[in-house]
Amino acid sequence: HVVNVTEGEKSFTEILMAYKESLLIRINMYVGEPSSALASGMLLGNTQMSGELTETFRVAGLSHIVVLSGFNIAILIAALLLLLKPLPLVLRVGVAGVIVVLFVLMVGGEASIVRATLMAFVSLLARLLGRGYVAHQALLLSFLCIILYSPLTLLYDVSLHLSFLATGGLVYMNDGMKKLCEKIPFGIYKEIVSTSLAAYLATLPYVMYTFGTMSVYGVVTNLMVLPLVPLIMLLTFITVLLSYISSTLAYGIGYIVTSLSDSIIWIARTIEGLPFASLAVTVTFYTACFMYLFIFGVYTFLVTRIKNETLVTKEGESISGVISY
Repeated sequence: HVVNVTEGEKSFTEILMAYKESLLIRINMYVGEPSSALASGMLLGNTQMSGELTETFRVAGLSHIVVLSGFNIAILIAALLLLLKPLPLVLRVGVAGVIVVLFVLMVGGEASIVRATLMAFVSLLARLLGRGYVAHQALLLSFLCIILYSPLTLLYDVSLHLSFLATGGLVYMNDGMKKLCEKIPFGIYKEIVSTSLAAYLATLPYVMYTFGTMSVYGVVTNLMVLPLVPLIMLLTFITVLLSYISSTLAYGIGYIVTSLSDSIIWIARTIEGLPFASLAVTVTFYTACFMYLFIFGVYTFLVTRIKNETLVTKEGESISGVISY
C-alpha cells in the first residue's frame, strides 16, 4: 500500500513537471533567444541560460532575478487573490494555497522557494484569521520548520543561507532604509532603492566569505532592472495564455517580452564591461562577522539619528502651530 501511494505521488509530480516542460516550450516558441531563457527563469525558475550569460548576471548582481524567490510567490498570491476577489475569503485563501503548493511542486522545492511559501502561508493564515502579519515572526517560523525538516541545510545549503539573509535584511532593515531614502522623489524608486540596499548589505559579507567576490555595481544595476521584472513576468504569463488561443497575439506579446528582456541583458553586459565590475575579495569567517556588526552598528546609528531629527522637527512644528493658532 505504501509503495502504491509513493508511486502515485511520483506520477503526480511527473505530470506537473511535464506540464512545466510544455509551458517552457511555449515560451521558447514565442519569445526569442536568449530572452526566452531569462523570461522562463523569472516565471518558472528554469535555468536555461548559457554559462556566459549566467556569469554576466552574476557579475552585474542580477542572479536573483532568474531564480524563484519570495518575489515570485508574492506576485502569484497577489494575482490569485485579485482574480478570486468575488469569492468568500475562506475560498480565496484555500484556492490560493492549493495553487501555490501545486506551483512549488511543479517548479521544484528549492530551499528558498519553500521558505517563501511558508512565509506566504503565514500571511494567508493571518488574513484569514483577521490578524496582523508580522514578517519577522513568519521568517523565524519558516526557518524553524525547514531546520526541523532537514537540519543539515543549516550547515550546507548556500541558497537557503542567502535566501534567509536577504529576507532578513528586508524584514529588519527595509523600514529604516526607507527613512534613509526619504528624499528620493518617486515612490517606486524609493521602494526599490531601500529593498536593494537592505538585501545587498545583508548578503554582502556572506557572499564575500563564501564566493570571494563582490558585485560593485549591484545596487545600481538593480535600480535599473527591477521595475521591469514584474512586467516581464506578467507579459510572459499572458504570452503563454494567448498561445492556447491565438498564435498571432502570442507572437505580439512575446515580441514585447523579447524587447524588454533584451534590454535587461544589454544592461547586464554593459555593467559587466565596466572597470572593477566584480572584485575578488576573500574574507575570513570572523571578518565577515565583524562586517555584519559594523553594518548593523552604522545602520542603527543612522536610523536613530533620523528618528531623533524627525522627533525634533515634529515638536518644532507642533509648537509653532500652537503659537500660530
